[in-house]
Amino acid sequence: MQGVELLSAAFNRFSFSKHWHDQLAVGVILQGAEGLDYRGDKVVIPCGQIVAINPAEPHTGFAASDGGWRYRMFYFEEALLRETLREHRNGFSPFLRGPVVDDPAVFSLLLELHQALETESFSLAQDSLLTAALHQLFQRHGDGGEVETKRAQDLQGCLRIRDYLHDHWRRNVALEELAGLTGMSRFQLIRAFKQRFALTPHQFLILLKTREAKRLMEAGMEPLTAALECGFFDQSHLHRNFKRVYGVTPGSFAKRNFVQEPQSPLVID
Repeated sequence: MQGVELLSAAFNRFSFSKHWHDQLAVGVILQGAEGLDYRGDKVVIPCGQIVAINPAEPHTGFAASDGGWRYRMFYFEEALLRETLREHRNGFSPFLRGPVVDDPAVFSLLLELHQALETESFSLAQDSLLTAALHQLFQRHGDGGEVETKRAQDLQGCLRIRDYLHDHWRRNVALEELAGLTGMSRFQLIRAFKQRFALTPHQFLILLKTREAKRLMEAGMEPLTAALECGFFDQSHLHRNFKRVYGVTPGSFAKRNFVQEPQSPLVID
């Protein structure tokens, strides 16, 4: 179904480093327990309960029981949520109160929906289950109102800044320039962006430059040339940030020409 991604997985000792999703992430825990580092707290979601992570909310994931955990996850795009919930009596907000939802009725609906999206060939059945599950989920556990309207506005502003930096990473982008795209003050922008992505806009821009330098060196470019091509002041500036992100210096990487992409953003200068 367009607008939703599915995941069925089991993890034993594996853990997710800090990351976020652009979509609303909702899952049913089928076995064991999953743990999260979420908004400064450690949270445990046991078997039979629902995990709900709002868009762009930094979090980790780890086994909170000896046997790990097994779950089925949905990743809902905002456009799908908006279309499905357009008649919702509380109005539309892409946020849930989460991250733990203890509601056996909604759990059963979500599990049935996940199974249907994997196996059901009739779109009417899928659409009916989707509508029922999402309306019940948001009716009982949605986080609407003025506060969430402000959060939604901040989220859209942060996503706009993220996309702008992706498009203009070669430039020395000014903070005032970014603030003008969102209507936020510079202070509000830095705070909101870091809350969403665990990085300041500057740190995110440097991460983009570092990743591009890696790509250029994979193609055979010398570290100094790659540093200048990506807008670093000099090779030492690239050296410092490259090692923090990838664990090796640009020179060492250029020699062996292999390193694994990090799974989540890291704090950099």
